[in-house]
Amino acid sequence: MKRALALILLLAACTPGEEPRQGVLDAAARSQCIAAGGEVRRGGRLGLEFCAERSPQAGQACSRASDCSSWCDATSRTCAPYNDPFGCRSFLDEAGQPVEICVD
Repeated sequence: MKRALALILLLAACTPGEEPRQGVLDAAARSQCIAAGGEVRRGGRLGLEFCAERSPQAGQACSRASDCSSWCDATSRTCAPYNDPFGCRSFLDEAGQPVEICVD
């Protein structure tokens, strides 16, 4: 009887810990993102968290895609401040022509 009770207590102690939440950046990734000047955002159809990294050329004038590490906004003709792949936008391609796209 004592062995059975000991076994039950032992097995009860083996319950799994809390699993990380799906679609949420962990504390280390969140801190690293913010420390690098990025923003933690949600995007896509699933609304998952990701780090939108700050573009080194943010706000600088641009006339084609290669002028920016993010994308060149077709309306303002400036480099986007963050590398955020989600949403709808109008940007300039490499030839300087406006292109519209929506990414879920």
